[in-house]
Amino acid sequence: MNTKIISTFFRLNTLPVLGVVLGAFLSTLLVAVASSNASADAGAKQVLHINAFHRGYGWSDEIESGIRDTFDAMGTEIDLSVVYLDTLRYQEETVSEKVAELLAIKQVADATDLVITSDNAALDFALLHQKELFPKQPILYTALKDYPADGLNTAINTTGISEYTDYKNAVDLALSQHTDARSIVFVGTTNEGHNKRVVDIVRESVLPAYADILDTEIIVDKSIEALDAELSQFPAHSLIFLLSNTLPKSDGSEYSPAETARLLSSIAPFPVYTYWHSHIGHGAIGGQIVTGYSQGKAAAQLALEVLSKDVATPLPSAMSAPASLFFDLESMEKHKVSRDDLPEGTRFINYQPPIWQEYKTEALTTLVIIFGLASLVLAFSLLTKRQSETIHQISDENVELTHALDLNQEALDDVTHQLEEVNPIDELTGLSNFRHFNDMLDKELRRASRYKTPLSLLMISVDKFEEYKSAQGEEAANTVLTDISKVISETCQRSSDVLAHLVDEKFAIILPHTSRENSHIVCQKLHDQLKVKNLPFVLSQTGAVTLSIGLSSLEASGERINPQHMFNTSEMMRIDAERQGGNDTRSDVIATHSEPGSSSNG
Repeated sequence: MNTKIISTFFRLNTLPVLGVVLGAFLSTLLVAVASSNASADAGAKQVLHINAFHRGYGWSDEIESGIRDTFDAMGTEIDLSVVYLDTLRYQEETVSEKVAELLAIKQVADATDLVITSDNAALDFALLHQKELFPKQPILYTALKDYPADGLNTAINTTGISEYTDYKNAVDLALSQHTDARSIVFVGTTNEGHNKRVVDIVRESVLPAYADILDTEIIVDKSIEALDAELSQFPAHSLIFLLSNTLPKSDGSEYSPAETARLLSSIAPFPVYTYWHSHIGHGAIGGQIVTGYSQGKAAAQLALEVLSKDVATPLPSAMSAPASLFFDLESMEKHKVSRDDLPEGTRFINYQPPIWQEYKTEALTTLVIIFGLASLVLAFSLLTKRQSETIHQISDENVELTHALDLNQEALDDVTHQLEEVNPIDELTGLSNFRHFNDMLDKELRRASRYKTPLSLLMISVDKFEEYKSAQGEEAANTVLTDISKVISETCQRSSDVLAHLVDEKFAIILPHTSRENSHIVCQKLHDQLKVKNLPFVLSQTGAVTLSIGLSSLEASGERINPQHMFNTSEMMRIDAERQGGNDTRSDVIATHSEPGSSSNG
């Protein structure tokens, strides 16, 4: 697969320098176009992705990742160019027109086979300039908010994936879990067109369906303080549905999505359901979610279908984006929602396997030994009965039986001792193994809670390790893991630090008495030391082996934190760093009931 990504950035800091920036941007774009045209493989399909936002914005980056990963997996030669409209920063029509002029200079009408747009502003732009820029090219949209798929088939040569959510279906699911509910409250904002449409949809098509059986209410554009006062007036058996991914502060700015979910869940004594993936894991109990990554995959699959057919073949009809149920097991337990009552296929976070599952090998071994001993005892008993002809024979058999039992008891004691004294060291790297890491994380969290000291957890993975192993072989891959373990040991030399090799390419570091800021310094040292080590890897963007690091930090607090929660938070940050291209650190602060944390990326 050879998917080439050509990213066109369009960002202006001030309108007075519009001409200068556009001039520089135009020169850069023309060079990029000439370079990409010169390097494009013969016969490759040319796909233009118009992104309504900017690189680094998590939502649209997920969409782009879904598109790119799907193209890569299918093995089709595609040159993928990306244009960013930057509409979250700039709303001026002049900017949009300049982008259209630059695309006209690029001659996309002749050099493009298909156009993919993500989010409403990108589709509006494509349709506005369809006649001059895309007169023959199919336009496939994705992440189109709050429009049913069957109502989007009227535009010429256009189809795609609608992000329309069945808000009523999510409410019905929640009511099936809370049969004693007396009222439902929808919380949202109207600060953007999308948010206002959501509020209008719920008010017009959802509330009337429950007006005769429940008390219903929509609260919009209220700060957390105002919501706290209003929600206290609702009856005990109420449900909250979060319609917007952010809520306003009293000063007019907005909380982050994670802060929004944490704060609303902390002030509300009722279950909080959501329609936003960014709220899961931050206090919301769950909801019916459409993710950016799943929409990107669906759009890419539709694009491959269109590109494989004759130009005269009618485009497939628009379809709804794939939605999944996401639930937080910790929040479910808090509000007494049974996992068994949720539909099959529901996805969970904060899942901790039963202890018998974790130690099933040891348990089965012990049972086999006990069964073997019981069989020996029974065999000797039968033998004794058969050989009871004389008192002397009976005595001899008793001596033999006792001796055999002693030997087997010694064997059982040895095996039991081996099970109890499991080696805490990983043989390959010399670091702690996964079991010792789990024990130490629990102990360090207890210690941090007892003495109110900070604690940080790093989850680390080697970027594109499977590709490295396939290209270089098992022995070279093990050598790289050993080299990385040495880098970790040389970087973290405090006796209190816990350095562990978990499995395959994954490592972990527990940093007691270490704040988030100081942990970022450790992460940067790891990146720098590995760069100095310079382990060659031709498939890496840097030409050498790199790491993706996920960091979660617990600030000084007396609150007890579940080890699995901290593990999951660091793992989610590591996955986020990996999806952003690797060689990076992403971080979050573990929230406590007394001090809600805020999340940010390193």
